[in-house]
Amino acid sequence: MRISVFLLLLPAFLPAVWAELSAKTKKERDDTKAQNFKQPKIKEDHSVLVLNKGNFDRALKESKFLLVNFYAPLSGASLALLAEFEKAAEQLKDDKNPGVLSKVDVSAEKELAKEFGIQDYPVLKFFIKGDRKNPLNCTGVRTASSFVTWLKRRTGPSAIRLLNLTHIETFIGSDDVVVVGFFKDLKGTDTETFYETAKDIPDLPFGVTNNAKHFVKYGISGDTILLFRKFEEERVGYEIADGNRLTKEVLTKFIKVNELRLVTEYNQVTAGKIFDVGIDSHLLLFADKTSKAFDKMYRSFKTAAADLKAQIIFVLVDTNESKNGRMKEFFQIRDMDVPAVRLINTKENVRYRMQADKVTTENVKTFCQGYLDGKEKPQQYSEELPEDWNKNPVKVLVATNFDEVVFNITKSVFVLFCAPWSQRCKKINSIWDQLGKKYENSENIVIAKIDITANEVDSVIVEKYPSLKFFPAGSDTKIVHYTSAQTLEAFCEFLDKEGKSKKPDEKSSNTDEETKDEL
Repeated sequence: MRISVFLLLLPAFLPAVWAELSAKTKKERDDTKAQNFKQPKIKEDHSVLVLNKGNFDRALKESKFLLVNFYAPLSGASLALLAEFEKAAEQLKDDKNPGVLSKVDVSAEKELAKEFGIQDYPVLKFFIKGDRKNPLNCTGVRTASSFVTWLKRRTGPSAIRLLNLTHIETFIGSDDVVVVGFFKDLKGTDTETFYETAKDIPDLPFGVTNNAKHFVKYGISGDTILLFRKFEEERVGYEIADGNRLTKEVLTKFIKVNELRLVTEYNQVTAGKIFDVGIDSHLLLFADKTSKAFDKMYRSFKTAAADLKAQIIFVLVDTNESKNGRMKEFFQIRDMDVPAVRLINTKENVRYRMQADKVTTENVKTFCQGYLDGKEKPQQYSEELPEDWNKNPVKVLVATNFDEVVFNITKSVFVLFCAPWSQRCKKINSIWDQLGKKYENSENIVIAKIDITANEVDSVIVEKYPSLKFFPAGSDTKIVHYTSAQTLEAFCEFLDKEGKSKKPDEKSSNTDEETKDEL
């Protein structure tokens, strides 16, 4: 009876069981398909992942170490860095490094730029194990080799363990500058600081040792960091005093200051190093390396640098190199100014001019010490107009009143463009004062002078100092360039001639270039 009842009920239960089994089987098939389905790879450009809002999170999940370059395609700096970035990506791919390089076009991906606070570009951020909230900043890295080293030190050891004498000798000779940490305890706090510092200075090889024979060979008794260099002083050391702790900031500055020469020549390779040192005061010598006076001048400049290298970075700018044109423009160096010494405080963007006729060790050191003591005055676009500028026989001009005085309708103006510290200018000053007295009561001629080193005048091109120029009355364009003898008699003869040949109301349509009267 029980069997018959079961048989009778079985048809009623079977459909439900079959439906349940069918749904379960379908789900398993769907899950299997989902597991077998692979999303298309994120697009690559020269082995660099191209990221956007839609795939950024996926890239984080799929990459244990992800370095992202936030760039702007119309930025020259972005494109220059991107070219090196792409080279690094190819190298890392060949090395099978776990680090992945990617890029984000901030002009198109504004939400990502806002999320990560990208206000300038290029900016590089390093993401570890998918952590979107706490990326590390990658700064001061500009070449393909540096990117590769930077990533390798983030994904592996940041310093090479030097095992024996042959190993350390080979390592020291491997590059122009190498850093070696001598630590008795390789697991100590100071050693960890050394490793962390190495991660952020990818341009230099870092080695570490606790081998007692190494300590003896290099005359070291306590924990010390040595820079071995193939120039100037071949070995520079930083010994960690007993009871003190090594800090990353102090060690970084020590290494970056001492990896530079006493005088660093400015170029595309060294520019980054100069600004990464951590010293805000930079002294620049603008000089032509092909000139006969260069060697002596450079030696004097270098000698001054030896006593000030921890306070001021000394830089040489070769004015004969066309690529340095922008530097000359920024510091407003004209050909007539060379050689010239300028100092800039990069933090405050304030410039200073060395007021000396010659580049000597004494002049450079005096200028630098005056700056460090706060006695040097910043370079100005215009001096303040003296209250008595118009009361003396020789009128004083500055940038703010120059055009108004020289380009007037009623009087012609004869101007001395001078540098107060120039010996040639000093010789002519007394004669100029005599000339001013002689024409003090003239109705149509004014004698004036301007310190061209302290005032920037756009309306006149000054080729040298002292320079003498005559501005005829009634013309706002014509300039007569005086090139004759610099004597009182010659000046008077010139003025008498010019005063009689031009009437006050006579105007000229000629330009400066068209009327360069060479006398």
